[in-house]
Amino acid sequence: MRLSLFLCSLALPLTAHVSADDAIPDSTLPSVTVSAGKADQRRNDTVSSIVVGHAELIRQGDRSLSDALKRLPGISIGGAPGAGQGGQIQMRGLGQGYTLIMLNGVPVPPGFSLDSLDPELVERVEIMRAATAEFSAQAIAGSINIVLKKSGGRSERTFKLGASGSHGMPAGSATVQWSDKDGRMSYALAGTLSHTGREALLDEWSREFDGGGTPTVVRHTPLTERVKSDGIELAPRLQWALEGEDSLAWQSLVNLRRLASRRHALETTYLGANTAYPENQANFKQDSSTVRSDLHWLRKFAQGASLDVKLGVSYNHRVNDYRFLGSGAAPGQGTTRLVDSGVDEVDVHASGTYRRALGQHHVLAAGWDAGHRRRADFRRERQLEPGGPPVLADEDYAATLRRLALFAQDEWQLSARWSLYLGLRWEVLRTASAPADVRSQVWSPLLQSLWKLGPSDQLRLALTRTYKAPQIFELIPRPYTVDNGNSPTNPDNQGNPALRPELAWGLDAAYEYYLGGGGDGAMLGASASLRRISDVMLDRLYQENGRWVSTPVNKGKAEVRGIALEAKLPLKVLLAGAPALDLRANVARNWSRVDAVAGPDNRLDSQLPWSANLGADYQLASLPLSVGANMNYQAGGRSRESSQLLAYQGARRELDVHALWKLGDKLRVRVSGANLLAQAIRTRSLYADGAGSLLRTVDTGSYRTLRVMLEGPL
Repeated sequence: MRLSLFLCSLALPLTAHVSADDAIPDSTLPSVTVSAGKADQRRNDTVSSIVVGHAELIRQGDRSLSDALKRLPGISIGGAPGAGQGGQIQMRGLGQGYTLIMLNGVPVPPGFSLDSLDPELVERVEIMRAATAEFSAQAIAGSINIVLKKSGGRSERTFKLGASGSHGMPAGSATVQWSDKDGRMSYALAGTLSHTGREALLDEWSREFDGGGTPTVVRHTPLTERVKSDGIELAPRLQWALEGEDSLAWQSLVNLRRLASRRHALETTYLGANTAYPENQANFKQDSSTVRSDLHWLRKFAQGASLDVKLGVSYNHRVNDYRFLGSGAAPGQGTTRLVDSGVDEVDVHASGTYRRALGQHHVLAAGWDAGHRRRADFRRERQLEPGGPPVLADEDYAATLRRLALFAQDEWQLSARWSLYLGLRWEVLRTASAPADVRSQVWSPLLQSLWKLGPSDQLRLALTRTYKAPQIFELIPRPYTVDNGNSPTNPDNQGNPALRPELAWGLDAAYEYYLGGGGDGAMLGASASLRRISDVMLDRLYQENGRWVSTPVNKGKAEVRGIALEAKLPLKVLLAGAPALDLRANVARNWSRVDAVAGPDNRLDSQLPWSANLGADYQLASLPLSVGANMNYQAGGRSRESSQLLAYQGARRELDVHALWKLGDKLRVRVSGANLLAQAIRTRSLYADGAGSLLRTVDTGSYRTLRVMLEGPL
């Protein structure tokens, strides 16, 4: 803490002694705007960021944005591929709130899923490895900002029709892009209509042993799940050019989705007793709607000053209908459980930034960021037991999150070789959920620096103070019960209203080398990072009324370390006259240690130990055809959640291929294959104490997906 404050205070007076002769010409002035949309600005931005444009996001014909992001440096996706599980975006191998996800610069609500966002609606994605004062400091692992498509002031009318199949279940989509300009007003509308179907096969083995290691229970339970989903997404945008250089823009995102799933499990017991319902079936239906709308006003003043004001509101509504049918081992034994539940979440946010240029290469900025979010849950359950009256349990919960942040930042190009970013953000959070009302505040000093060693290579350094706030659903003391087979490895879950944020100090360093001047995107990079975290949130496992329950609690400290390597190598940069072959590769290695859990394998939040990508794209010289492939690997390993509970995650390999054929100047056909290896993913949970042990093993199948898309103008 003292070291970071000293560095920040030292750098401010140093900037006052920089001679004007050290400044570089205007033609080579680098941009230090965090939200820059051009990939080549990565080299000159003081803030460490990677910008991925629309063309790269849609190159392989991915149906969801999470599938497109998995190939980017330092990013991994949780959940089994093709198994019908939602993908969780992870940086440095960490998810569950460690990675900040933003939409147009505003943090997304917990119910927002990248699996439901079509890459066609996205203009670019900005990956920021270190925090900045302008955006939320709730980014211990880093942040990802998704920028929706904007009206570019030119006329565009295009369509895309897609059809795909996976394990015999068809899917399809239709996308329309429409933009134009009328005087001072420009407008755009992007919309997608989709149907998806997927199937998951889970093969579960449960084994129990006594204190001497003798097996007492052996059960085998295959489970089949079929999921269908229909959705519509709309992203309209209007922009007005006001007097002078002022502008006013309105942008919205509407997502309507209907999901239905059916699960069936049939248990075979080879040793010991059955569970309560060895044969069971679960039917689930969900209707969800998410509406998000933002108003953005930009006012330009004299002498390079500007005021940037944003006002937004989002509404998330979900209604669930769940039916569980369980059959006992003996005739007449069974249960029917009917559950109606839902969530209503409203978020209002406002922010403003005032910028002032002090010379050609120096910008000061200050502003505010405020928000109010309220979540209300309801649950109506009826459980019908043979020979007994209905069991009713009505539950209503509500939680409120209020936040206010003030920030200031200084971006300065001190010389032709050295640029500096200094920021300070103060953020106060107040969460209210009966019976607790928790208030916390975080001061976040931030420093980032870029030093150009020569015309082709450079060093980066960042020192940050960040945090991880509890998700609002983690604060609601609502129990989530499992239907069958409650155990230490399959417990109920319940929120904790007294949770406090995790706080972290971070240090990042990176070396980048640009080949051929960097204009063609050719580069080599290496980076290292360190995070020291306090008040880590861990799951506490205990028994209550004969059932196992898991709830999050603050407990102790943790350390996270990582290194990453990246390479982008267009062959024509290395060899004159080489074919149009672009090679890319990246690898990330992560470590962590939780002090409150005895080692070995006391990793944080089941952190992925390492991930890697190897890909290539080739443009044929004689044909209007381009092809490419990407191999993604995520290593598994063991992680100890407590002294009694050990988890294991299997390795994951995915091979994706794609081809694009241009039919004249307008029509194009895109063919892609995803997860061609169709690898099953294994997970294990082992609970052991003095009385015995329990081992649960689940193999989750995954399936290949083939997709064909036709693209062209309307």
